Amino acid sequence: MNKNIQRLLKQNKRDLAVCRDKLEQVASLSREGKEYEANELLQEIAALSNRIAIRQREMVMFCGNPSAQADVERIIAQTNRVEIGFTQEGWFVLRMEPLAKTKDAGSKEYIRGIIYPALRRYFADKPIVRYFNYTLIFRHVYDWEVPESQYRDYDNVEVKVVVDAVAMYTTTDDNPRCCRMFHCCAPGEGSRTEVYVVPQEDFAKWCKMEPDIPACGMPLTDKVPQKWAFDII
Repeated sequence: MNKNIQRLLKQNKRDLAVCRDKLEQVASLSREGKEYEANELLQEIAALSNRIAIRQREMVMFCGNPSAQADVERIIAQTNRVEIGFTQEGWFVLRMEPLAKTKDAGSKEYIRGIIYPALRRYFADKPIVRYFNYTLIFRHVYDWEVPESQYRDYDNVEVKVVVDAVAMYTTTDDNPRCCRMFHCCAPGEGSRTEVYVVPQEDFAKWCKMEPDIPACGMPLTDKVPQKWAFDII
């Protein structure tokens, strides 16, 4: 067996054992009504699971199959739903799984492996989009059943990865001179993270509309707004 695969298998077996132990602790804490402590442990399990998934992808790459990368990306697309499109106002939107409350470095690679292939596929047959002065909005949606005490802080390492990816495909730059950042949260139908690229002049309009965004999210279209579309960079 390839030495790299052996190394990754050993690491995954170790982390899987830790996950099993932590899950037993979560069950015990839940029985005792210690929901906050249980949620904190679940966040740690999520970070471990991300690392395990990353290593699994690496093992596939080491198998020598020339189609391994494409196969992995196809499986990721099937198991990690990412919705991309534009609103009727001409705003770019990306919807994806909730960003975790973690500062674990492995979560960056995990989310990068989901978002970059999704953006690349989406824009493969579309004009280049370039917003200039804009606000990058993170709207963190939590399922109706999730108590507010479980809402996550905004400071996680995955945000930077999402900013880099969205900016790469939709904007001229993400420096402070042309980009503003805004975070908010809301209850909704299922938990997810919504990312909007909104021109500066439309930000007040977005804020006014935000409380009335449907529980399942704004309707999206694949029609690229001509104002922000270019044939070349």
